[in-house]
Amino acid sequence: MRFFRAIAVSAAGAALLCLAGCTSSVEPNPSSTSTALMPSTTPASPMPIAPESPPAGYTMVTAAANKIQLPLPSDLQVLDPSQIDINPDSQQTFDAMAQKLGMTSDDLRQQLSTLDLYAMDASSNNINILQPLPAVGTTLADVQPTLESIGATGIDSGSTTCPAGPVLVVTYTLTDNDMTMNQTQLYVQSDTMTTTVITITGVTWTTDEVAQIATDMLAGLQHI
Repeated sequence: MRFFRAIAVSAAGAALLCLAGCTSSVEPNPSSTSTALMPSTTPASPMPIAPESPPAGYTMVTAAANKIQLPLPSDLQVLDPSQIDINPDSQQTFDAMAQKLGMTSDDLRQQLSTLDLYAMDASSNNINILQPLPAVGTTLADVQPTLESIGATGIDSGSTTCPAGPVLVVTYTLTDNDMTMNQTQLYVQSDTMTTTVITITGVTWTTDEVAQIATDMLAGLQHI
């Protein structure tokens, strides 16, 4: 049940954040005091260049719908939900995840239906990438009400850049019964009027470990 709650809470939060993200306006909110990404009158700094190879302990993966590649920790099982019925390896990974989570195939398919990519380790730490959102300029003000509605605490945000573009980083904690999860959301803005939303969930990963994973992922995240 611990594994089931981890994916259920993560997927529910991601789905709600998708709705929040889709309402984001291209125009900034002048009344917002968030540290999220905002247009600037100063020249933009050049985007960082992705390293030629992932850091030790990471493997490059592709999120096809978002048209990105990025490094993920090598001990994660990675699943592209769109490949379950056409790729035997994906079907095997899906079946293994369903068994590990104690879920039926139908239930797991429903949980994965909004995702471009899902990756999980043996301790239920996981990373998911939503299907691309038709939104740009997402701010903390857009997502904070939704986060609070699912019980998030300690909400904080900041902005950075990666080879794919500017990024809004939102960190918070979720508690579900006896399980406390450290979560980080990465909103990566593309030049195609879409945003890639990545959720990193630490069940046994500490806050510092989640932050380091986010940093390592962003260093190599690039459009393909």
